[in-house]
Amino acid sequence: MTPRVPQGDPPGRLAIEACDSLYLSPHRDDVALSCAARLLAERGRGERILMVTLFGPSGADVTEADARATASAARLRDLGVQRCHLGLPEARSRNPRYRSLGALATGWDAADQKYLAQAVRFLSDLGPRSKARQVYIPLAVGGHVDHRLSCEAGRAVFQSGHGRNVFLYEERPEALVAGAVRMRLGQLGARLPPAAANAAARTSLARFLFRFHVGPAFRGDLDGFGDRLRATGMAARQWRLGRVWHPLKAGGPRLQPVVDEAPAVALSAIRKLAAAGARLEALATRYAKQLGRRGHAERYWLLLPSREGDAQEGLSPEVGEALL
Repeated sequence: MTPRVPQGDPPGRLAIEACDSLYLSPHRDDVALSCAARLLAERGRGERILMVTLFGPSGADVTEADARATASAARLRDLGVQRCHLGLPEARSRNPRYRSLGALATGWDAADQKYLAQAVRFLSDLGPRSKARQVYIPLAVGGHVDHRLSCEAGRAVFQSGHGRNVFLYEERPEALVAGAVRMRLGQLGARLPPAAANAAARTSLARFLFRFHVGPAFRGDLDGFGDRLRATGMAARQWRLGRVWHPLKAGGPRLQPVVDEAPAVALSAIRKLAAAGARLEALATRYAKQLGRRGHAERYWLLLPSREGDAQEGLSPEVGEALL
């Protein structure tokens, strides 16, 4: 059974083993969907992996409705991935305002501050004990509030340098939508090296609006065509804001893109672990071509070590309060 920390209990009560890589997952299936190739490669090299899930039910609380996530957890267990679960309530179960896609992708209720603070405390304790040399944090592509909270908590706790690499991973299926990654990097105010200034491709508004719903529909966060229609204005506003981002002059975290191309012999295992379905596999193949690769490719954003004076650049005011 996956260890779980009851809310309010000291995180130090959770016994974990040291690992080489720590993956932070907003929900139970995000890492398997988004990082299957790298995770399998690391396990193939005998590296020890810890996956930390912040939101959603675990163990006896999981219901039949969570079939995809349950199957993902079983595959991770078979791979020997150590897992722990904080058990924070998911957005739609903790606050009725998140029932609409527009609020889910753009809102941040004041009540979420306590969950952010709890995640920061938990990771602050767990991180040093894990001894992880690689840490993977969700980029929060698509803007789901649980992913943004996870991203903020992870960035508040983990920094690159001193023998540790910190990567932001692109969540799938959201990252497979043309323009979505660029918009999220713009929201973060990410600074890119000159050679990577065009790494996050632009796209037209029409092309983005045609598929912006793919991620929410896959996750069950889209309540029919009406909800999609109502969220179209929100999506258009996000796209327009993304146009003003200047990757060489922005004031946020410094990132370096890293693309992993999976060997053909690994494709079957990747599909089994991700369990994304034929439609998303087709989008993933197209995305790999956009990255200049074949078959299956994943892109990560290496968080470059902070320079003096910018250690917390790009973090939200809520994170500052949580760190107090």
